[in-house]
Amino acid sequence: MDQLLYPVLLAGDLVFLFLIFLFVKHGRLSVRYSLAWFGLGGVLLVFAAFPVVAKMLRALLHFEVVANLVFTLLFCFVLLVLLILSAAASQHTERIKRLTQQSAMLEQRVRLLEQRLEALEEKAE
Repeated sequence: MDQLLYPVLLAGDLVFLFLIFLFVKHGRLSVRYSLAWFGLGGVLLVFAAFPVVAKMLRALLHFEVVANLVFTLLFCFVLLVLLILSAAASQHTERIKRLTQQSAMLEQRVRLLEQRLEALEEKAE
């Protein structure tokens, strides 16, 4: 199993890092969010290039198989990304609410100014 796991992990990680680079280059992924993904890619690259590190971490955390360690770490990372994105969505929701309120106040102000202008035009006639 280990004979196959590390080359597949290495190839998959290189494709993963390349895709992140392309997403950042074409503006589909913010640099702010790409740093975490590049970090994950770097950790996976270390695991694939130096299997001893993964095996030592596996023994330290009492996992039976390295693949279980990798999948558990990936799962934890995805949960962390979900938390970060949820926080960002909450911030954006608040900002949208504030902008909507400001837009409504400006729209009301424009209507009042239009009414005053019409009233002045009627007096002038």
